[in-house]
Amino acid sequence: MLTVFTEQFGKIEVIGKGIRKITSKLRAGADVFCLSEIEFVQGKNHKILTDALAIDKFDGIRQEFEKSQIIYKIVELLDQFANQEAADEKLWRFLLQIFEAVESLEIRNSLLNSEGITASKASGSWQIENCKLKIIDCYFLWNMLSILGYSPELYKCPLCDSKLLPETFFFVPSEGGVVCWQCFSANDLKKSGLWFPIKVDAVKALRVWLSQDWATAGKVSFGQEAQQNLWDISKNYLSFLQENIS
Repeated sequence: MLTVFTEQFGKIEVIGKGIRKITSKLRAGADVFCLSEIEFVQGKNHKILTDALAIDKFDGIRQEFEKSQIIYKIVELLDQFANQEAADEKLWRFLLQIFEAVESLEIRNSLLNSEGITASKASGSWQIENCKLKIIDCYFLWNMLSILGYSPELYKCPLCDSKLLPETFFFVPSEGGVVCWQCFSANDLKKSGLWFPIKVDAVKALRVWLSQDWATAGKVSFGQEAQQNLWDISKNYLSFLQENIS
């Protein structure tokens, strides 16, 4: 059984009969991380793959360990959050953009970066330890959640509806986004559950990520402290959604 994300039908599952055989005509176009044109028929219980023509196998991703790990993480999130057989052309095109962005990264040159490039598996999940790959990871995560309807409020406090000024902020998932310090204190949100201080630069980065394409968003730079703040919030917001969305 293959899970395929398509432009016209959304996420679907198809059976590729005999696909493991070296001589199978479906094998090349049904490989992992492959952009293909496919044809299928609806069987009694399942869709059956009848043709698969590879358009782009993204060899630049397959050949580099770090790139393949970030894509594995991305497609796992997509599989978890995307609804079955719900076409979403915007999400499909965005996914293609991310594949192209990851493939075009100059990983070898980035080895000079003080962040280093390593990927290790800890606690059952891949930990991405390269700054540029982390940015792509977070960029896709926030944009994917936005497309699916889970974008946080970043411009106005969701409690008082006041414009968020560059001061002390708190990210409160249960309230739908960034809360001003006045409402955070007045509503005693410190005792109410999950919350995180969020730096002004982290808010600015999220605003750019959710309003610009990768060509622009990928150029955003912010300090190491704000980066770590954003990584932590991204991870915990994702965990919050995974626990609260059925």
